[in-house]
Amino acid sequence: RTLEIMMKFWQRLTATLVLVLPMMATAAENPQTVVQDATNTLLTRITKEKATLKKDEAALLRVVEENITPFVDIDGIARSVMGQYFRQATPAQQKEFARVFKQSLVRTYAKGLTSYEDQKIVFKPYKAGTDTQKAQVNVDVHGDGGQVFPVTFQMQMDKAGKWKVRNLILNGINLGLTFRNQFSSAVESNRGSLDKAIAGWTPDTKALEGTSAGGGKTNK
Repeated sequence: RTLEIMMKFWQRLTATLVLVLPMMATAAENPQTVVQDATNTLLTRITKEKATLKKDEAALLRVVEENITPFVDIDGIARSVMGQYFRQATPAQQKEFARVFKQSLVRTYAKGLTSYEDQKIVFKPYKAGTDTQKAQVNVDVHGDGGQVFPVTFQMQMDKAGKWKVRNLILNGINLGLTFRNQFSSAVESNRGSLDKAIAGWTPDTKALEGTSAGGGKTNK
């Protein structure tokens, strides 16, 4: 029942994620402070441009491109999603999947962007881990019906000292692991053809309804 409710809330939750993803742009001793400060900046833009974004798909995609993708480790996530097949892929195939993955990411977030309706976002107290290059920011998203959806951002500091998203866990469901399983299934259904699996790739968010909440981390 919990997963069913979560899937109904997926689009609005995606919109909320759009608000908090860009906060990883600046290196900071406390990543949560970065998240909270930048949330206000993006929320202001979304509120101001909402009418335009609903009508102009190009503008919508541009907002995502400008505010989301620079702060997500696209290559790292794509590598993790390909899993064992990354080592089998040629450099050209690896590059192509990263491109396709980024494109699907942009469109996924764009669909949810204009659905933001002032959902309450509560940041949990930040606790630094022993690894100074990795961090975890925990957020509770409150739905209209009183439901609370925990969101965990697994982040990693890049070589430039900036925090970037490496994985998301929504209501206990590990998206990185879910997409990895989907890609593996795509390769198998295409009889081992990486080219066909890559060309036809699109994240199936509906599959989250049947995903185990006990998936392992992909923040490597």
